[in-house]
Amino acid sequence: MTLTALFLIMLLFVVTLLVGGGVLALALHRPAWAAPVTAAVAAMMLIATVASMLVAVARS
Repeated sequence: MTLTALFLIMLLFVVTLLVGGGVLALALHRPAWAAPVTAAVAAMMLIATVASMLVAVARS
């Protein structure tokens, strides 16, 4: 695995933790926004998963 790939994996991990922390803070601060924000984050993660699977299949 190249250094660039490891860096991108680490960057994705850090961004995921930051987004998750932001969603948790928002859900605790404004409970009424918890469901829409959680749904938006779930959709974003689904898109990121599909995109990464497409890249993995295209490279193999």
